[in-house]
Amino acid sequence: MKHYVNFALLISFSALIASAFLRFFLPFSLATTRVHIVFGSLVLFLVGLHLASRLSYFPKMLSQARSVKSSQPKPIRLLLLPTLLCAYLLAASLLDWWPASQLISVGYEARNRSIIFRPEEGTADRALPNRYQVKRQTSDAASILVDIEWGSAFDPNAEFQSPFSKNRPQIAIWAESSAGALVETFFVSEESAFSESYEWAGNERRRVDILPIWRHQFTLASGVEPDGAADTFSGSTPEHSFSIESYLGEEPDGFYLCVEVNAPKDSNDFYHSHQEETAKGYALPGIGQPSTYYSAFIDPTENRSYYLADFVGHGGSASQQSGSIHYDSSQLTTAHDLIEKILVRIQRP
Repeated sequence: MKHYVNFALLISFSALIASAFLRFFLPFSLATTRVHIVFGSLVLFLVGLHLASRLSYFPKMLSQARSVKSSQPKPIRLLLLPTLLCAYLLAASLLDWWPASQLISVGYEARNRSIIFRPEEGTADRALPNRYQVKRQTSDAASILVDIEWGSAFDPNAEFQSPFSKNRPQIAIWAESSAGALVETFFVSEESAFSESYEWAGNERRRVDILPIWRHQFTLASGVEPDGAADTFSGSTPEHSFSIESYLGEEPDGFYLCVEVNAPKDSNDFYHSHQEETAKGYALPGIGQPSTYYSAFIDPTENRSYYLADFVGHGGSASQQSGSIHYDSSQLTTAHDLIEKILVRIQRP
């Protein structure tokens, strides 16, 4: 039995180390996290079996160490030195001492903190059959619930990945002031949240190619342009909290709730990659039709709890993208049918 345990421990420990390196040096991935958790649990179980078969080792070593003639370290040293080392490393991890801070500084997240999106505390999302919901709860019990009902063009297998399914659609949900400035981003799909570029529909693509309207707005919060250049003029400042909280209770001018969505491999006769790159309908391989953009104006002077977001326009083809909204949707086909409706529920304090 111990031979099976040893070989299983070798393989599972290798998988655990590999997933740890992937999590540390590459953008966050749920798949990598699942591998890390599953094999970490397996290693924990196998180490338990391994130690259980050698329980006699520890009292034996301590007993030998007590012998005057023994060359083994004394029991106090056997216990004290490993305990002190582990205690210091635990304290270093909790208090950001050496070497924890130095190790963290070379990781992906530390090096790319400005471009990584993480939602504010109180934000939750869930996938339901034929819909996707995102809720943002504030500290004073106000909330925004965005309920996206998928339309006839949505692939129901895309949301729950399998080896044979397509990439899932990318979604961004955010709020803008009445003047068009970013207030807060509530949600961005996993792939677009952690990296400026990633593999999508079998191609390496930038998130500005997939969600161009949101990505240009995100420059205000990150201080990094979609091409990677630092934007010192509109970069994030300490005075801008990027929070929706005051807009739900105090802001008299209201705000826009914005949703941008894009599905992979949805080319049509106008938007496709088999044409000149300067053509109005040129699309990068794997992208097809541009992202679609929906918006609802939340007016605090109205005694309403529910709003329907309207289809406004799209993000433009690869030859048109500038972060602007394009209002001519006459060439859209299935992209227009990706979403049936977007219901927004507002609860004020």
